[in-house]
Amino acid sequence: MRLRLSLLLFAFASACSLRCQEIHIKVVDARNGRPISKECVNISLGSWHGSDLLAPTNHEGVVVLHFRSNDVIADATSHRDCNGLAVLGPKRLPDGVDSIAIASDEYFDCQEWAKVVAGETPKQNLNRAPTYRIENIVKSGVVAGNKCGGFRVEAKPGELVFFVRPLTWWERMRR
Repeated sequence: MRLRLSLLLFAFASACSLRCQEIHIKVVDARNGRPISKECVNISLGSWHGSDLLAPTNHEGVVVLHFRSNDVIADATSHRDCNGLAVLGPKRLPDGVDSIAIASDEYFDCQEWAKVVAGETPKQNLNRAPTYRIENIVKSGVVAGNKCGGFRVEAKPGELVFFVRPLTWWERMRR
């Protein structure tokens, strides 16, 4: 009986580990590593095609994504609502999608975007954002590129570290 119960629990845990995953997107200042607690993160399921989810960071600068069955839900522990535009899900994870792409809302992204190619359509330019494989984030953690500063950090399993910096005066004026 104990063997059957153990096997049943193991089977449930294995099934859940494939479908009940969490990803912590940790948003930090690229210059000093401090958490950014007043930001909304745009999350695209698969390659960048626009925001599927828009979620605020919590007081630790983290957005938590919960993967349940084929749905993705962003944690709603923050009291911010992204100017009334927050979209926390649930969103259906499209078949075959194994990655996410992210972009900041009020800050400058410090990740390594691909170069714009002359003559590309605006839609093709959207695909310049890097994608991060969900499996790699869950297994070992992933650190996005930091082209804005020298600060470095290691990610824990289940964590995606995303570097941003405040907009300059000129960047704010151009928005």
